Amino acid sequence: MMKGIAGVLIAAALFAIAVYIILHFLGVLVIIAAMLVGLGILAMILIFILLFALGFVMFFAAIYYMIEKKPTVTPGEYTLSMEKGKNEK
Repeated sequence: MMKGIAGVLIAAALFAIAVYIILHFLGVLVIIAAMLVGLGILAMILIFILLFALGFVMFFAAIYYMIEKKPTVTPGEYTLSMEKGKNEK
């Protein structure tokens, strides 16, 4: 059983090495690495643009909220003793 597992592992390693050598000589690994780097840079640029746009919108939304929010005050005579605490009735 152990010889069979060892044989399968050795065969898998030899196959992986053979595929790596073939792709290395064909230049495929360089192309794949370049594509991954390019896509990573593009993704970072898009994420930055989206975060900048979201921050821009949220900034003006916060200003609009602060301008439009009006306090509600009911007219009358009030004293501090009339105020109720958190768990008072």
